[in-house]
Amino acid sequence: MKAFLHRLAAAYGSAIILMFFSEYFFVNEQPVAELLTTLKSSPVLAIPAFVSFAGFYTLFTYPMLMALSYFNVRTLSGLFLAGALFGWATEGLTIPVIYQDMPVSFVFPSIGWHALIDVLVGWYLVRLGMRRLGPFGNGVMFIALGIAWGFWATWFWGAGEGMAPLTPNDFVLLAVVSSGFWLLGMGLSNRFGAMAFKASRWEVAFIIVVALGLSGMVAYPYLPLSLAIVPLVGLSILAMWRGRTFGGGQTVLQRLAEKPVPNWTYLLALLTPMSAIPTYFWAFEAKIQVPTEAIVLTLLAVGVGWFAVAIVAPFVARSKNNKSA
Repeated sequence: MKAFLHRLAAAYGSAIILMFFSEYFFVNEQPVAELLTTLKSSPVLAIPAFVSFAGFYTLFTYPMLMALSYFNVRTLSGLFLAGALFGWATEGLTIPVIYQDMPVSFVFPSIGWHALIDVLVGWYLVRLGMRRLGPFGNGVMFIALGIAWGFWATWFWGAGEGMAPLTPNDFVLLAVVSSGFWLLGMGLSNRFGAMAFKASRWEVAFIIVVALGLSGMVAYPYLPLSLAIVPLVGLSILAMWRGRTFGGGQTVLQRLAEKPVPNWTYLLALLTPMSAIPTYFWAFEAKIQVPTEAIVLTLLAVGVGWFAVAIVAPFVARSKNNKSA
């Protein structure tokens, strides 16, 4: 039971991180609007709202962590595929986003944002940097993250019926409150993620049954085209399985548990909202918007290209290894 609670705490902490980058760093209009409304009307309710929202994200996060553990994922490409599972779960288990503009919706935001930004950058590289970079390196990393956040928060400006641009004061509320929860998530995941994440059989069975049930209900109205997601998920799992015994070195989860995270890195993480706020203030006053379409197309292209490489690489590597043997 203790091991399960540790896994649950690690998954919940990871879910908070992924939720932060999925919703608040991304500046997803509806969740951001709901958070700001709650903070202005009943700020105390923001805490249970965060807690319950992260609970949903735990369901999306668990398959990724199980894949990383079971397949001994060592490479960034393997992590990218596990991140794709998280992205498809996020956009397809409780909402039908992945089926609303097929086949592009199979890639963005599930792969082009969730796998690339949420998982590779937010969940992995930032936490790895907290362990391996010194004070200067961490400072640069968190400031760069904040500047990117401040500029990206302009992505939806002029999007017709979308949310109006956030006022600078609203962005301050968003940055400060969501960053506080992000720090909590990193603390939980760093503390409990140091232990081996070995899901029990009943955990695996429960996640599979729930995922199949939810995805079936969400995908049903979009049949038969929605079935196209099945081979993509299957190929991702097959590629991770194929590469599970190939190569050496630490796994992704082992790297994130190789040594404790220094406490001072959490203080430096505050540089992210501290740099995001003046960046957004400047962009707002200067009326500078990021080139949203160009960025999305770039993320889309990188996502498609990396996914193709990640699927093929384990088979090519194993074939070469067999020939040399």
